[in-house]
Amino acid sequence: MSRRYQHPVEVRLGDPVEHRVHLEPGWCRNVVPETSVPTVFLWRGRVHVVRGVLARWTQRVPWWRREGTDPGDGAVLEHQVWRVEASAGRAMGTGVYDLVHGDPAHGEQWLLERVSD
Repeated sequence: MSRRYQHPVEVRLGDPVEHRVHLEPGWCRNVVPETSVPTVFLWRGRVHVVRGVLARWTQRVPWWRREGTDPGDGAVLEHQVWRVEASAGRAMGTGVYDLVHGDPAHGEQWLLERVSD
């Protein structure tokens, strides 16, 4: 089942090797070694540990969704989406989470957009 949200979350980035975050084989080719990935995020008062990064992509945000923005003002109209596998503890199962970074409508904060479990 998949549920949509637009909840702010706090995300910590780090080295995938140091934090034992699994990267999907096809995904690794597009990432330079210095790239940080989400390793932990806080949602609903729980710390979720990222076990793997399944994908990352960039989405265009329609200019009309950004309040007070003229489409010709050079505003960034894209955000990054990270699809990660994470769990809220050893006793909890893992789920798939879509974390959005840099959504122009919400500043540079991170948002939890979708959860699949």
